[in-house]
Amino acid sequence: MEANLFRCLAAALGPLLAGRRIEKLHGPAPGVWTLTLQAAGGAPYVLLRVGRGEGLLLASDHKPENPADPSARCMWLRKRLTGRRLLGWTADWPARLLALELSPGPGRWLVLGPGGEPDLADALPAGFGAEPSWPEAARVRDDPGVWREHPQITRELRRLLAALPPGRDQAVLDAVRRGGCARFFAYLPEAGPGGGSGPARPRLLAWRLPPELRAGLAEHVFDDVVEAAGFFGRAVLFPQLRARAEAASQKRLDAARARALRALESLEADRARLEALAARSQDAQDLRGALYLFDKHGKRPYLDAPRGDGSVRRIALDQRLTLLENMERLFRLAAKGRRGLDFLAGREERLRAELAAAERGELPPGREGGAARPADRHTVERPAGAVPGVARFRTSDGFVVLRGKSARANHDLRKLASPFDLWFHAADGPGAHVVLRRDFPDQAVPEASLAEAAGLAALRSHAAGGRAEVLCAQVRHVRAITGGGPGKVAVDRLERTLAVDPDPDLEARLAEAGP
Repeated sequence: MEANLFRCLAAALGPLLAGRRIEKLHGPAPGVWTLTLQAAGGAPYVLLRVGRGEGLLLASDHKPENPADPSARCMWLRKRLTGRRLLGWTADWPARLLALELSPGPGRWLVLGPGGEPDLADALPAGFGAEPSWPEAARVRDDPGVWREHPQITRELRRLLAALPPGRDQAVLDAVRRGGCARFFAYLPEAGPGGGSGPARPRLLAWRLPPELRAGLAEHVFDDVVEAAGFFGRAVLFPQLRARAEAASQKRLDAARARALRALESLEADRARLEALAARSQDAQDLRGALYLFDKHGKRPYLDAPRGDGSVRRIALDQRLTLLENMERLFRLAAKGRRGLDFLAGREERLRAELAAAERGELPPGREGGAARPADRHTVERPAGAVPGVARFRTSDGFVVLRGKSARANHDLRKLASPFDLWFHAADGPGAHVVLRRDFPDQAVPEASLAEAAGLAALRSHAAGGRAEVLCAQVRHVRAITGGGPGKVAVDRLERTLAVDPDPDLEARLAEAGP
């Protein structure tokens, strides 16, 4: 924003803001700020965009969309500004700074300017607001570095004076020095606001450009500087924010497509591994058919099992296990492979649907917003072995279930969980905490797995002897009670309550060794 234009804008905007209360502060985009003010007394929003040569300050009846997660700087300022009243104002217009005096609180002044981010100050620098000295027009013409001593001699003003004939330039410079602030001129590219450099760059000025400097620009004339700044700012800022949002949306679409392709590629590797596991079913069956010919408690590295057609099939074995244990192990591996393949079929269907949606320009569910919300972030998981006292199970559908063995383990259990995992606990009494892990937030969990996880919670609770009511919630809605001791939690939102009859054999059936 040109400094001499800012001089007029600060003088008009300051009185409009004085006496109003700050409702909230937002940061719609990097370098863009929205100050929401008490509605009475003028436009409810003050918009600021900072940037060298591209700064804006305007009052507006409209505000940009806000991101899902405000920046740390935004939160810091919001905490210190919300609810405070603007008591008065002063400006250092050559530096393009507007200082708004605040009611008592952290920092006495809120300093706004298109050249830098909003800031709080206990006191303004010495000389803040002092009127600058002015050079003669001849020096402006001859000294390219005159702006260093006289920052109000901006590039736009130098370009104007250079286009004027000798003698006329001094008269115009004197008029600018007096700061008449009578009419204001917004120049926008005829094909749209643009935003590049060169003659077609949008400008907001306190003087009319000569014809040779406004080629390709449409001129808009205003008698009110606040109205001019609002018109110009909205014409320039909002399209750029929209373009930024569209670019960010395309980036998310590209990321969603790449993510789905990577997951499908990984899925193929998992499929090959699980098919190999499922194929062990034939080994298990052949071993079972030949078991009567051998010592089932014996150990050997392989076994040549006769088949019905007279051939012999060699089966590689784990020689640390007996023949019977090898057979049971092979059946378990085959069952695990089949369960995994069933799960992969659903997973593949979801991934291909996500890929198709991304190619259609649609974000998968849960990814429509800008920055990911905390509930959508996948936390860094630690293996169950990293937290002592956690038992590990796997449901019949292949979902990992973790259960605490003590109050401390119950407390630490959520460190292993993502916010979208499911948490279980017997209702109306003490019991173990149970977490069922999900791969992604929208992943559906079959009823059988929900019932098994609830059963595991009931078996280590006050309701272990009969029918039990078990609470189910997402981990993100479960919070530790301050001062309540290890394992004491409050549930802000329930997903559902399950009624289960605990099966004493459930633990042995689902238990899984290792982390």
